[in-house]
Amino acid sequence: MDNSGARLDKFLMRKSNRKLVFSAIHKKGSISRVQIANMTHMSLMTVGRIVDELVGIGIVVEEESGDTTSTVGRRPKLLHVASDRFLSVGVEIDRDGIYAGVINLYGSVLRKLEYKFNCSGESAETVLKKVSKLIKQILSENPELPVIPAVGVACPGLIDDGVIRFSSQMKWKDVPAVELLRKYTGINDVFIDNEVKAHGMAEDMFGLAKSYRSSVVLTMGSGIGSSILINHKLYRGKRNMAGEIGHICINPYGNMCECGKRGCLQTYMADWAILREARMVQEDITLEGVFRAYSEKKPWAEELIGRVMEYLSITISILASTYSPDIIILCGRLIEEHEVFRNLIEERYRHPAEDYRPDPLVLVSDLGPDGTIVGAGTLAYYNMLDKIL
Repeated sequence: MDNSGARLDKFLMRKSNRKLVFSAIHKKGSISRVQIANMTHMSLMTVGRIVDELVGIGIVVEEESGDTTSTVGRRPKLLHVASDRFLSVGVEIDRDGIYAGVINLYGSVLRKLEYKFNCSGESAETVLKKVSKLIKQILSENPELPVIPAVGVACPGLIDDGVIRFSSQMKWKDVPAVELLRKYTGINDVFIDNEVKAHGMAEDMFGLAKSYRSSVVLTMGSGIGSSILINHKLYRGKRNMAGEIGHICINPYGNMCECGKRGCLQTYMADWAILREARMVQEDITLEGVFRAYSEKKPWAEELIGRVMEYLSITISILASTYSPDIIILCGRLIEEHEVFRNLIEERYRHPAEDYRPDPLVLVSDLGPDGTIVGAGTLAYYNMLDKIL
């Protein structure tokens, strides 16, 4: 009699239970075995066996509680994640450069390096070689760090199975990114994903999304994109293409987009779209100059930013009506690097819903400018923890 199916079911059940126990420890920060059993509805014996396994591989530490109020018996032992024992490297590729950081299991950026240059003007191979050089540099400059188990890379575009299928921002097509990065770095555990999906992972593991069952992350920067989390899992769609809201056509006769279509949402909201409009008034203006002009109440800047805010409201309305999430989280360099714009958004969504504003809570991400780097590191963790657990 073939029992392979039963053995597989047992293996998957044990793997699922290990993930559940690790997740409880990670989320609580400090927790006892009894508390885990109560949270997960597993027996204390099952929890004990799993905890011993996690302690054995070094991903969890068990220590006596610092609680001195108890006068009877031994102090309870508490479990916590060995946050600096397993580290990853997270890399963000954007139009204006590459950014790398060493990330621990609590989403803290321990070290960071960046290399500014016009990525969209370079071939994929050239950029990935520079990414590899930055990875090697951040590792060589920090020899005291524990073993780096994995590298996660976040990049704009349609990315599936380690291949950048198409990136209109970078002007790349069918790039075997993981294969090339493994070759250039000599590191086998390299993973790549769309930058907004990576940011969504970070929000779910470390940010605002971890407290909600369903959430949407909307990013504004050199592109406009979203990631959808349902029951703390990314909805990816066919070939990982879900969430490409920046390429929804809102005007078939509108601005030409990099993707080859007209009237895409990002041609009205992305940073380069804002600059294109502003430079019709002042040829050499920067984004900082645009928001300074807005603060100075210059009519053209007020009209331009007001229009961007209306498109943002429409975008949020589309996401709310399509996915009905508990929360919509706003992030991206356009928000993170420009306080005037961030304050404007926070003021707009501080009050009860009206106009385009939907029922979900709308908040600016609290992960800050390193959110995508953390997301790339989280991508590495998702894959490595799946192997370890």
